[in-house]
Amino acid sequence: MNLIGVDFLERTLETDGFYFKVILNESGAYFFPYTTEHRDATQPGLCYKDDSMGNALAATINPGRIDVRFHRSFSDARVSSIVDQLFGHPDGRLLSDFTVTYQGRTIRNS
Repeated sequence: MNLIGVDFLERTLETDGFYFKVILNESGAYFFPYTTEHRDATQPGLCYKDDSMGNALAATINPGRIDVRFHRSFSDARVSSIVDQLFGHPDGRLLSDFTVTYQGRTIRNS
């Protein structure tokens, strides 16, 4: 898994009350500011589009919590697998104690 925006991730996690976004799939994750729309954050191999289009999930990250937006092409098991890959990455371990929700359901507790 290729992580893009790791410097941003590290800096942002050091701030109080942070809020930022990520798009992710099996090939990678891209972390970026909340002021950028998910659909505008396309990277090679990562493309989120409204209405379950594109090949990536959209998520928001707050202290202790990652909320993944619904995408018709991604089952709970697939999202869990992607999260496991993210948390298994050396830089992704920064988030490994976060609770993850998908469609409002907890799929991984901190």
